[in-house]
Amino acid sequence: MTKIKNFDEFVDSNKKQEPLLEMARVGFITQFPVLEIYVHTDDPGNIPHFHIRDYKKDGKSGKGFHTCIEYRANRYFHHNGNEDVLNSDLRKTLCDFLKRTEEDEIESNWNILVKEWNRNNSNAKIPTNLPMPDYMTIE
Repeated sequence: MTKIKNFDEFVDSNKKQEPLLEMARVGFITQFPVLEIYVHTDDPGNIPHFHIRDYKKDGKSGKGFHTCIEYRANRYFHHNGNEDVLNSDLRKTLCDFLKRTEEDEIESNWNILVKEWNRNNSNAKIPTNLPMPDYMTIE
């Protein structure tokens, strides 16, 4: 497996042929298409963000949906093929998912998403009590 020095450099050189396994999945927000929400482990950027991608198509640029959204603001964090945008139905689905507490959990999916960023990224921590931005409108 390739050692990642810079994520964008890795994607460019790898042409997305090698699976990126260093991630923490929080859950699936839709079934058709199957969109998963996750954070990268040791993300090289200093902007806390989470990913949403088409699980079955592996989020490959041009083949499947893939976007990134910041934690601290209702803003996309577009970079290197992760530049899709959510339509209004998907934004509502995302908000509903993040506010929900799953049967086997005691915290909302938003709180879990925040904790997973902090567990998996030591260079840019976010407060565990960070309120969820209004993702119904994302810039």
